[in-house]
Amino acid sequence: MDTYCSEEEGCSFHLTDDDMGNLAATLPRLEILQIGLPCRFDSCNTTFASLLSISTHCLGLEFLEIHFNTLTIAEDVQHLLGTGSGHDKAKCELRNLTVGYIPLGVGEEGIELVVMGFKVIFPCLTDFTDYGGSWWELRRKLWG
Repeated sequence: MDTYCSEEEGCSFHLTDDDMGNLAATLPRLEILQIGLPCRFDSCNTTFASLLSISTHCLGLEFLEIHFNTLTIAEDVQHLLGTGSGHDKAKCELRNLTVGYIPLGVGEEGIELVVMGFKVIFPCLTDFTDYGGSWWELRRKLWG
């Protein structure tokens, strides 16, 4: 699948966390999930919770490209970690997450929480494909 986000129309990715949870549960043998290059608008309805659903359902996932909203990513991670969601479940072995142009405007107070969240849901993650350049601090905190 593909989406095309434009300056005139904004983000065209309209799936939700529930949609992604249903997709992941229905297609657990996915190895590649490419649903459009993530854009810079940060206005979609999928959040960090979608990443957790995908990781716990699609254990053979090798490639992931998906829009997800980072406006409240620190709070989303805190909520998921606080409820224990997914801690006891197996996770996929995804090594690279395509974040495209998604902005990551997390301050110092939230960056450690986001680092912990990514370590929990993608324990094999070794890099981000980041075209916007805003993920360098998270990359540095995760892998030095």
